Amino acid sequence: MDEVTTAAEESVPTPVSVELVRHSHSSGDGLLCALALAACVLIAYPVANMPFMDDFSYTKTALDFAQTGHFLYNGWATAMLGWLVPWGALFIKLFGFSFTAVRFSMLPIAMATVYLFHQILRRFGINRGNAVLGALTLALSPLFLPMAASFMTDVPGLFVILACIAMCQRAVAAQADKAALLWLCSAMVVNVAGGTVRQIAWLGALIMVPSAAWLLRERRGMRTAGVLLFLCGLVGVLACLHWFNEQPYSVPEHVFVGPIHPKMLVHLGAQLFKTFLCLLLVIFPVSVMWLPVSQRLTANAKIRIIGALTLLCLLAAIPYKFGRLDPWLMPWLIPLLESQAVGGVKVWMRIGISLLIIAPALVMLEQMAIPRRIKPASVNSQAPAWVELAWILGPFSLSYVLLLAPRATFAIIQDRYLLGLAPTAIIVLLRLYQDRIGDKVPAISLVILMAVAFYAVAGAHDLFAGCRALVRTVQMVQNSGVPRRYIQAGMASDGWAQIEGGGHINDSRIQVPAGAYNPDTPNLKLSNECTLEFASLTPAITPKYFLLFPPMSCFAPAKYPPVRYATWLPPFHRALYVQQLKTGAK
Repeated sequence: MDEVTTAAEESVPTPVSVELVRHSHSSGDGLLCALALAACVLIAYPVANMPFMDDFSYTKTALDFAQTGHFLYNGWATAMLGWLVPWGALFIKLFGFSFTAVRFSMLPIAMATVYLFHQILRRFGINRGNAVLGALTLALSPLFLPMAASFMTDVPGLFVILACIAMCQRAVAAQADKAALLWLCSAMVVNVAGGTVRQIAWLGALIMVPSAAWLLRERRGMRTAGVLLFLCGLVGVLACLHWFNEQPYSVPEHVFVGPIHPKMLVHLGAQLFKTFLCLLLVIFPVSVMWLPVSQRLTANAKIRIIGALTLLCLLAAIPYKFGRLDPWLMPWLIPLLESQAVGGVKVWMRIGISLLIIAPALVMLEQMAIPRRIKPASVNSQAPAWVELAWILGPFSLSYVLLLAPRATFAIIQDRYLLGLAPTAIIVLLRLYQDRIGDKVPAISLVILMAVAFYAVAGAHDLFAGCRALVRTVQMVQNSGVPRRYIQAGMASDGWAQIEGGGHINDSRIQVPAGAYNPDTPNLKLSNECTLEFASLTPAITPKYFLLFPPMSCFAPAKYPPVRYATWLPPFHRALYVQQLKTGAK
């Protein structure tokens, strides 16, 4: 009998063995999520012998670092770039210089970001299936995936933010006071150093680490440590900013760029509303989990939801009547870059998409208003308390939004800026769903995730297909004897040509060296719809030929045939046109 009892006892898993199995599953799932991202990036085939968006400037700095060992800015980067520059230079040294080689240097960083986010989800108490859904919602979104195929700073900045979250989680979970303090110190140091890639990531050292210290304030010496960590982080940030602002051809960016007028506040409200809609769109595979829950709601709750959606339709008609609706729903990255896949969607379809992504949020609010009488059996009793999520993520996310507000007041909030907020939204929604509804991932979330992933991969493919067509078109015009300085080919290509031919971008914000900005640049007399704002920044280009995706009436046809290319999203056959100045235009 004793032998039987001993054998039975040995068959029962101990807490340590259960934790090892859970960690093994967590690491394996996180790695699979990272590999899924890599596969999707490779399928998109991000190969083109030209830069992508702002990375024309960042790539040039990496190339200069590989050749000289020095940071050399070129009048465009408002991001400090930091460790991304030697990282890109390493790939240039290993594989030789090409835009594709530099872009592929981002893939390991992007994979590490996805893996780290999956681990953060698990440590916040998100179960295995939901953690995979949350990680893939971020990784395969049309915001993250194109950035993972570029040399932009958005993904590295997100990686630094997630690293800070992970270290704060470890600090809170640490049993010993010294271990907790060590994790917080490490979070501050890593965030100050890592945040040099993209300054907004410094909110980790300035906000998140002190918030985590306050959460641990009952521990010995933690309040004093929190204050000291904040001061050390602040000194480090100010020192880095001072260095950056003293560098030749760096572009310092101020929070407020001028006085605020009442009309700007209206613009701010509209931008924040569009940003909220865009965030709902990015996290839709997670938020749609709440849609099947509508069956549990009372008739009055359903009437309120339908009434709210109807009211939004009526309100949308007002800006549409005055020509202010487009885009009512803030676009994803792909239409922002002049893709015709979504940019040409009818107004009623945009409104329909907006209402579709708002509906789950309304269902969730109605469900949250119902008092929870019975604790769901799926709730993990060992999951971190909500107060931990609130202190680690709450002040940071609020500060992030506040920093976006000035940009929304004076300009626009680009959709890729939301990458810093998407993880918080995904974590909160998944945790609420588990606590209020259950563990099982509904089938509708998987369907939406696959649809979004297809759109992201196809959209990224079409972006780079357009880039390859642009390269062929520029080469065709140059082969006919036209110098590059007479060709206007879009921001990324023209930016590289300007740096190569003029030394730096002609930006009025450059303060070092004095007199670097030349206000007397050639100004073509074109109608507003045909004037490219970037043209004033590239005086080394005096365009006679213009490369355009749709031909424009303000230009004349040129002798060159259109360069056609195929895409995965409609319209499936597109063309790049070469036009020239009309007779008499100067």
